[in-house]
Amino acid sequence: MNDIQLEKHIETLKSVISSWAKQRDIWQGCTFKSWIEHFDDEPQEYPYVLILCPSDALSNIWYGSYEPDLFDEFQEMVQNSGYEAGDCGDGVIGFYVDDEHKELEEAYRNYFEWQWICDLVQPDFSDLYEEVYAWVHKYPDSLHHLTPRQFEILLDGIFRNNGYRTQLGSGQGDGGIDLRLYSNDVIGEAVTLVQAKRYAHPIRLEAVQALSANVEDERANKGLFVTTSRYLPGVKRFAARQNKRLQLATSEDVSLWSSSAAEKIIRDKSRLVKVDHLRFLLDTKASSSTSEGRIFHANTGYTITTNSFAIVLRESKGAALLMELPTIRVSGDDLEGYEVPDVGSAALKHLDEEHVFRVKKKGDYFWGNKKLYSAWNGSPRHHNCD
Repeated sequence: MNDIQLEKHIETLKSVISSWAKQRDIWQGCTFKSWIEHFDDEPQEYPYVLILCPSDALSNIWYGSYEPDLFDEFQEMVQNSGYEAGDCGDGVIGFYVDDEHKELEEAYRNYFEWQWICDLVQPDFSDLYEEVYAWVHKYPDSLHHLTPRQFEILLDGIFRNNGYRTQLGSGQGDGGIDLRLYSNDVIGEAVTLVQAKRYAHPIRLEAVQALSANVEDERANKGLFVTTSRYLPGVKRFAARQNKRLQLATSEDVSLWSSSAAEKIIRDKSRLVKVDHLRFLLDTKASSSTSEGRIFHANTGYTITTNSFAIVLRESKGAALLMELPTIRVSGDDLEGYEVPDVGSAALKHLDEEHVFRVKKKGDYFWGNKKLYSAWNGSPRHHNCD
């Protein structure tokens, strides 16, 4: 099932839900969003295909405050459409494919995963997200759906995660050089000039000759032309005469490079940090120029309040790696009181896959796991579980 068909399914579900609510005069104030639009977070393994931000009237029905018959009617209406409804937290309702439609569920998973991948293709952002490169390796044809600028940014991340120092062009007025790669060889630093073309039509000789001229003008070591298309026969003959100073690459090469990049970014993010480094972060005050080593805090809940403390393990311009910290109660009891993060020996035991997670940077804040983390000011935080 292709993307257009999936989008039609979603629009049909929207129509069914909104029509039902409008007939009962409880639609005003309701809005639909996608998971990424509402939570700005990666999709779950069993993805919600649609998020409903309900009106007060519909929310009361959903949470059982009144009219239980309407709640049952709502659930039946959703199930008859081939979906199930669930509480996503944050006061919103999520809809997911029922257990009888596994193929549709898989199609939705790929659909929303691709949307998430596109959202991650940003400069200095994807260093902690190997899914970007694993996806390109598995589905190289998806490169055609990127914008030309996204294609350049993706290549920048691929080469950076393969050990190159990179310089990404501005995207405009770059003189035909989209990316510069720097690597060390036996005589010093080698420079490769990269031209990226996210094209559908074949690459003509003039485009590759222009890159070759830039290599000569800048006295670079090599030129690399990368395209999602193919090269006309004359282009390959021209490149072959350049004494290995000009390399032609296609989506197949990008797929292989992506596989290597993905292997270097480990899904179990806790393995990116050594225990000695974590101990150093816990024992040393963070530098004023970075968030690494600083403790951030988030609280969640409506009728109850819970705290989450986390230390920043790694940070890039767009994302960070955090580790959840255990807590110590400083007053009160298990039901209500005040607590602070435990930065002692107990924290070292949290360096595992369960407690290490990725977040996006939002100015001075971090967002991930449906929580907004702000810098902790050192004061005990209130919790209420009653």
